[in-house]
Amino acid sequence: MSTASKTVTVAVPVTLHVTVRVPTGTAVDAEAIAACAAEHFAHVSHAEIAAFNEVNRVHPEAPGAVDAVSATVERPRRAAA
Repeated sequence: MSTASKTVTVAVPVTLHVTVRVPTGTAVDAEAIAACAAEHFAHVSHAEIAAFNEVNRVHPEAPGAVDAVSATVERPRRAAA
């Protein structure tokens, strides 16, 4: 007997605040560094998804399992100093 299931994709808004330290007196593009870092941190591996699913199986937030995670990084906006 198989259990019926369906796949649902949910968009979850996330904001990453990336603090970048740059050398004084240089023309470093901190926004480019922050965007690159955000793209790196937004990536979720299959192993991380499997680990999450195992924890959720033992300590369930809700029944179900994550199949995939993807992220889109938009151009960063500078926070007020």
